[in-house]
Amino acid sequence: MTTPTPLRSTRIPFKPMLLASALSLMLAACGGGGSDGGFVGFLPPPTNTAPPAPPPAPQDQLVSSATFTPNAGTKVGSSDASTAFALPDGFMIVADDEANVLRVYPRAGGAAVKEWSYQDNGPKLTDELDLEAGVRIGDTLYLTGSNSNKKDGSDAPARSHLLAVKVSGTGAATTFDYVGEFAQLESQLVAWDTANGHGLGANHFGFAVSAAKGVIPEQVNGFSIEGMASSPGDTALWLGFRAPQTDTATRTKALIVPVQNYAALVNKTATQASFGAPIEIDLGGRGIRSIDKGTDGRYLITAGPAGPASADVDRNFALFAWSGNAADAPVELSNDLDVLRKSSTNLDPAQTASAGSFESVVEVPGPVQAGTQVQLLLDNGDSIWKNQSKPSKDLSPADQKFEGFVVRLGQPWVDTAAPVLKSASPKGNDGSVGVNSKITLNFNEGVRLGAGNIVLHKADGSVVETFSATSPAARVQRAFNVLTFTPSQPLAASTGYYLTVDANAVLDAKGNAFAGVSDASTIAFTTSAPPSYGPGDILFLGLNADSPDAFAFVLLKPMDSGTRIIFTDRDRTADKEFDGVTNESAYVWTADRDLAVGTIVTIQPDVSKGTNPLANIGTTQGAGGGLSATNETVYAFVGGTIAGLGDGAAGAISGVGNYLASITVGPATGAGSIPATLSAAGAAINFPDRFDVLYNGPMLPASPTPADIASFAASVKNTANWKTQVKAAWPITNGSLFGGS
Repeated sequence: MTTPTPLRSTRIPFKPMLLASALSLMLAACGGGGSDGGFVGFLPPPTNTAPPAPPPAPQDQLVSSATFTPNAGTKVGSSDASTAFALPDGFMIVADDEANVLRVYPRAGGAAVKEWSYQDNGPKLTDELDLEAGVRIGDTLYLTGSNSNKKDGSDAPARSHLLAVKVSGTGAATTFDYVGEFAQLESQLVAWDTANGHGLGANHFGFAVSAAKGVIPEQVNGFSIEGMASSPGDTALWLGFRAPQTDTATRTKALIVPVQNYAALVNKTATQASFGAPIEIDLGGRGIRSIDKGTDGRYLITAGPAGPASADVDRNFALFAWSGNAADAPVELSNDLDVLRKSSTNLDPAQTASAGSFESVVEVPGPVQAGTQVQLLLDNGDSIWKNQSKPSKDLSPADQKFEGFVVRLGQPWVDTAAPVLKSASPKGNDGSVGVNSKITLNFNEGVRLGAGNIVLHKADGSVVETFSATSPAARVQRAFNVLTFTPSQPLAASTGYYLTVDANAVLDAKGNAFAGVSDASTIAFTTSAPPSYGPGDILFLGLNADSPDAFAFVLLKPMDSGTRIIFTDRDRTADKEFDGVTNESAYVWTADRDLAVGTIVTIQPDVSKGTNPLANIGTTQGAGGGLSATNETVYAFVGGTIAGLGDGAAGAISGVGNYLASITVGPATGAGSIPATLSAAGAAINFPDRFDVLYNGPMLPASPTPADIASFAASVKNTANWKTQVKAAWPITNGSLFGGS
């Protein structure tokens, strides 16, 4: 018997199939018996079994699809399916990472038939556990939170719980009996890495930095656990990390850490976790979203990027078959999960960018080989359904849902296609490339650096700096499909630059080489002149942190048409600016005509995904987002670059030029968060205990003199001249916070 012939990387049109009326699957407990294997590659079953059916073609790998809706009367969300377990008679248990409940659903689709809350029972956690991973061993479910910070980088201690629940029965008669929990998983993982508990060197995985307050969890250097399985023989729980990815220089491998005394921890007969030898595996630059054991003791891994899925990437998510032996490489399968997740007929056709993330496998009811049927579930929390304007997780509990697919596992994926450069930043026509800008290259797949060089030149051809795989991590960073290069010195103002890439400098996971760039125009840009605007040339006049979210600013200096100002409410630190922060809003506002002193502009950033913020004067481009009624700082500056800037989209900010103004509502985000230049100019307006604020003092006359402008600026900077409210936003009239003035 021979191994099936691998598929070539040829894209075949995908046609979704109708939901099957029932699933003819034999159900088995997740995390069943183990085997040490000796499995290398993707092997056929033993010869004493019947030969398997020929592997299906890619377009036939979908067996059925289903939509899952909440149980009647639920008070919490059900869009974010994060881990699942098979039950007899066609049912399954599904956990939600935004609600502290377990629900029982028919696997063929429809409404939940049972809900059990571990907020009201068991550990009685009042804060969100962010449950992301679980495994069933016998009659016991072992579950863990993500152990991560919140999306804004703030601490979330409740997410560090490992808990156990016994399960019996099925369907509406399923019963849950809480066993116990362990609440120091994250802190002990950090201490283990810091103290070289693994023998690889102190801080080998960088856990202390990745888990630190202020670090965004969903990035290659973040900290988030999303997969869990039992080891061969069920002797340990394997924690599968979405982030960080290792090693700290290349960020190309996924990490598994065994917990050997898991039962003693939840039974409280042990207080210190015993961690086994860590396992690093290559998933094409992806992290682990789920890991599940088949009946043959081999593992099926659902892999995805550490950060959000990218529209540039052809295969954000992928399935891998793996022996469970650290010495064996996982084998990527041909299943096209990205086509699958975008195929839903429930999605708003204009919102395919909001398609869900694959994070759950209900079970692997057979060997991990081509043709075995598995049921995959989507986390649809950010999906925008037909006839809806909000993401699913923001809808009322009764209107939320998630989706699932039954697929046949495909053949090994053989990729012979070279990486394709999708975009580069900064762009030549940006018009505002700051001298501290970073250079980013975005590809259609996960990439890494090869033997060649990436060279930054001035327009005259002279070499400015050379980057390579041996460059320090501070100069070259990789995040799945994105390479970022940070020049060691600021660029010259008003100067042209271009980048060349050797033909062997960028490789994909299979070793296919990017063709390279040898000309002076493909990746070219010109830096701007030093910004002519500085602190206090605009001032904020108002902010609503409660709906409708909005802020207003006033010009204290004439502004030419085409002038660009970047606004963001991302968290800033004095030493790193916005480096590494990609959550929250970031967008460019552009003056669409010459504007006079005294012009007041209102921007409403809280818009649906894929949409630019609203402005009553000028235009905007980039990612909007809601303003937080807990603490929020909005910054304005000129000069700088937003990577991946597009309609409703914004990546990392680099090359910040001159800060113009800021406004803070609620407690400040941390020492050094406000630029010293703004504080010195009085251009940083601060309301530590209010969230809806509006200037209420004298306004400028129609033709102001310099003395009028100075007097007005002093009045705005005096917070006694503002009116403030809590949980009561100021109205917007004709698109303006000052429309009625």
